[in-house]
Amino acid sequence: MEEYLTVQELGERIKFSKQSIYNLIYRKKFALRVHYLKPTPKKLLFVWSEVEKWLRQSMDEPTESVTPNEPDQTEQNQLRKKRNHTIKSDQKEPCSISAIKI
Repeated sequence: MEEYLTVQELGERIKFSKQSIYNLIYRKKFALRVHYLKPTPKKLLFVWSEVEKWLRQSMDEPTESVTPNEPDQTEQNQLRKKRNHTIKSDQKEPCSISAIKI
């Protein structure tokens, strides 16, 4: 019988934080209907046998040395761009004081 795990249970089993697991989904390392299922909009269930296969494959492949809890360089650059864009879009145009007469 297939074993299904929540994000919390999977994180405890493979020693990853919840955020690291969500990052793997975002980076398309875990695929919907392969590695995990979404029975409701807010619920994720991971298929343990598929996650085990992924773990074995990822050990065989040479990968970048990224700590599971730290975003990779690409993610860091994207976050910086978003922050810079937010700051720029929140700034208001300077108003002219000369137009105001007392």
